[in-house]
Amino acid sequence: MRSLPCILITVLLLLTSCQGKVKKGYDSSVIDKKKIDEVFGHDVSQVLFDHLYIVLDSVTYTQLRQHDFLKETYATLDDGLPDFKAIDDNATACYLRGHEHFIELLGPENEYNEPVGKSGIGFALRNRGEHFHLGVTPKLKETNTPYLSLSESVNIPIQKEETTWFKAFYSPNSGTALHTWYAFYNPSFLDSLHQSEHKEYTRAAFLKESYSKKQLFEGIRSIAMTCTLKDYERIAQEMRQLGCKLIKKEGDSLTIASGDVSITITPSRTIEFSRITEIGCRLNSIDTSTTKLGNLTITNTGTQSIWNLKNLYKDNL
Repeated sequence: MRSLPCILITVLLLLTSCQGKVKKGYDSSVIDKKKIDEVFGHDVSQVLFDHLYIVLDSVTYTQLRQHDFLKETYATLDDGLPDFKAIDDNATACYLRGHEHFIELLGPENEYNEPVGKSGIGFALRNRGEHFHLGVTPKLKETNTPYLSLSESVNIPIQKEETTWFKAFYSPNSGTALHTWYAFYNPSFLDSLHQSEHKEYTRAAFLKESYSKKQLFEGIRSIAMTCTLKDYERIAQEMRQLGCKLIKKEGDSLTIASGDVSITITPSRTIEFSRITEIGCRLNSIDTSTTKLGNLTITNTGTQSIWNLKNLYKDNL
């Protein structure tokens, strides 16, 4: 087996000193946090997981959109901004809302013309002591790297006026099927959305009108992805630059903390396109059901819920 891309070799060698202390079944008490912090840095932007999107095939999307358990018991589903209206049979996208996270599920005929199997993960950034402004930039471990070097501001019409929702940063990623972006969010957007004043932007404040604790879905706890070597290198380096902590390394797979969500990245030399393979979720109450929706299977065990997406890629990408 060939070696990993050399840009990651130094990082992985520095982390091997922690490996002897990582046991099967993550135990934070045995991790040498000081050594990890020395590698991943302190004076960087705070990063938290915000949401992800996945483009589903026609059968899976249709069954999901029409499934009574998913709509009435599992989570709140809506058609997005600005009104968070209930989905209908014409919706080409639906949003599954939790307390601080949400999942954007796109059908094959989505308005963005994204192909089946494509996905993306969005993170929220915050600089200590700095309020949102259009000149804000991420604080990284190193300067003059290609990581998070590109940016775009997103404006949304609310109450007939366009308001900046966020300013997102991303790395050059030509040809990728798994996008990652890191955004600073504007508190004034919440003012326009909820017609009340907000001193800061929080994920929970954005979702407060659509999330229901009566539903099962509370949020996301983990995301697993299998990536091309190019995407593996890019995503691992983005998180390293932002000071995200390494939880464990098993073989070539890295599990990295992103605030309240862990991200596991596994490289592959055989796949042509990167993909999200599993989403681990938290539930508000105990449930033991299994829901099969085309190529997606959701298995609930206690207060944990696992989305298995591996079959989604058999005939796509």
